[in-house]
Amino acid sequence: MRSFKARNFLIAASMAAIGMATGLANAAELKIWHHTYPPAEEFIKQKAAEYTKLHPDVTFQFQSDPHGDYEVKLLAAIAAGEAPDLINVLDYLYPKFVSKGILAEANLPAMGVKTNEELEALYSPGALKGLMIDNKIYGLPEELNTFALFMNKEHFAEVGIDVTDKANWPKSWDDLFAMAKKVQKKDDSGNFTRLGFNWVFGLDGFWYAMEYWPILNQYGCEVLDAAGKATINSPQCVAAFTDTWQRLVTDGIGGPDYATVNPVNALQDFSDGRQSMMMAGIWSPPLFGEDVKKNYVVAPIPQKDPANPKTLLYNYSMTVTQASKNQEEAWRFLRFLTSDGDGYLRHTGYVTGLKGWEKSEAAKDTIGADIFADQLQYGTYYWRSLTWNEEGKAIKDAIEQMMQGTSVQEALDQAAKQIDFVRSQN
Repeated sequence: MRSFKARNFLIAASMAAIGMATGLANAAELKIWHHTYPPAEEFIKQKAAEYTKLHPDVTFQFQSDPHGDYEVKLLAAIAAGEAPDLINVLDYLYPKFVSKGILAEANLPAMGVKTNEELEALYSPGALKGLMIDNKIYGLPEELNTFALFMNKEHFAEVGIDVTDKANWPKSWDDLFAMAKKVQKKDDSGNFTRLGFNWVFGLDGFWYAMEYWPILNQYGCEVLDAAGKATINSPQCVAAFTDTWQRLVTDGIGGPDYATVNPVNALQDFSDGRQSMMMAGIWSPPLFGEDVKKNYVVAPIPQKDPANPKTLLYNYSMTVTQASKNQEEAWRFLRFLTSDGDGYLRHTGYVTGLKGWEKSEAAKDTIGADIFADQLQYGTYYWRSLTWNEEGKAIKDAIEQMMQGTSVQEALDQAAKQIDFVRSQN
């Protein structure tokens, strides 16, 4: 009996040694690149540490850059043959990145499923739609989002408006601008000490798009027609920007001269209590100042036609590069990371889009989660184009020209010409 036990011990020890050797031989270091958002960075690092405890042969490197710099540095690294394994990619870039062979198709077995349908069944309807090209899945949602209206209830209480009462929420853009005028403050010299409302200015084209895309949907404004020709200067688009963006200046409510530019926290003015209303995603509260965290209310964004609501839908995803030498392990970790929907929502404010997320304990503890869950059904993904960045910049430039006095029609005419030009060069 002793000899049998000894023999078994030797076999087990040999197998363990082989396993350790194999683990070392298959050791993987996964490089993760992400746009700068401190709560997400901390959470991803936490989950990576948990994964390494479960899989000691897998380690991680993490790099983050502000959104405006992130894509430039990422494309440069890929071109130099130094692509990271896992990257943070917005859904509008998928056509471009897939066409250039940058993204790896999802490894379904590594994520514990056999078919696309099986993976889609784990998510809310449409959550993976923006991450698919030709019915192939290339990423998983990290931040499935729409925008809502955040209001500082303390500011409004000062002027006798109770925004905890839904009856007092602005339903139309006229309502919003009227409320902005009531709650804004100026000093004796006429300088703003508090803005009622303002758009985000001075950042990249995507930030502008998050704010104007729901409005374009409401007004029936198309960036491109079915043939791919720019229509951003159509009457519908002119009306959209006139009624909502140029109005900031014509009504003397706000504009770029009054906005704090911060690529890490674009909503700095609201976060610090210098602004009473803003449009933003469910991810924004972790960056609020302590006073604002205690005093905000979430409502649906205003509508051109409140009876027919329309807004945006976007997906800031996590995905795996085609250049990764550890694709299977990367997809396995990605599923591990994003499956912690409660952790993401509690620590970062991100909704990973898993089915039933709105009924989770984390959602119940998140102010406005019910509003965001409801508004997602009215959202539309951005227009698709291989030259989206250049087109988005053309529209951003047009907005900035409007703010400096150029007519909306003239600014959008210039944007349309620029969009047609960049598309002709592709």
